[in-house]
Amino acid sequence: MNIRQVIYPVALLVSAAALLAAAPARGDSGFGIGINVSNLGFGVEARQVLSPSFDLRFGIAGIAYHTDFDYDDINYDIKQSTAVPEVKLDWRPMQGMFRLTFGLAYYNQVSDLELTPEPGGSYNIGNNPYNSAQIGTLTGKVSHHVGAPYFGVGWDFLNNKNLGFTIDAGAYYRNDPDVWLSSTGTVSAADLALEAQNIKDDALTFVPVVKLGLLFRF
Repeated sequence: MNIRQVIYPVALLVSAAALLAAAPARGDSGFGIGINVSNLGFGVEARQVLSPSFDLRFGIAGIAYHTDFDYDDINYDIKQSTAVPEVKLDWRPMQGMFRLTFGLAYYNQVSDLELTPEPGGSYNIGNNPYNSAQIGTLTGKVSHHVGAPYFGVGWDFLNNKNLGFTIDAGAYYRNDPDVWLSSTGTVSAADLALEAQNIKDDALTFVPVVKLGLLFRF
């Protein structure tokens, strides 16, 4: 992780905290802290009630894990890390538990790829087949560092004024990732470039997300 990836989320945290501190409270239970889990990982958020119809939220979610995944029909060993700081505005059109959410996130995700071919195996890379000896070890990186608009819906189920259960369902829109591939064998630069483009073309533009959380109000 480079210094820019650290400074950007911290700066966003500080600026959003200032907005939250300056926002007018509705009265009792105007400010809250939430914890959640989603397909982005684990998250925390702060929430400030602006009016009976609008809430302002700021949070961050992320996770790091090691798995395997198919890109362009090649199974890679992957180390992936995701961190998504975001600011959101909730609109409650009926001033009830249902809300529409509009937001902006810094979608920060890096996937380190590695393919160690099985002896005697054959893999299509770019336009040509390669055996294990020709590939050697294939490594790469798929990287998103982009601003990503968010739109979703949600519900807040408040058992009392201090504790609630939340659901969010929506999607982020993100640009194509940056992709790099290299081989210790004899895979041509043209085939590596084409394979990288295939991986880029396969990346999701709209990333769906579902979050389940707890909300504590003060």
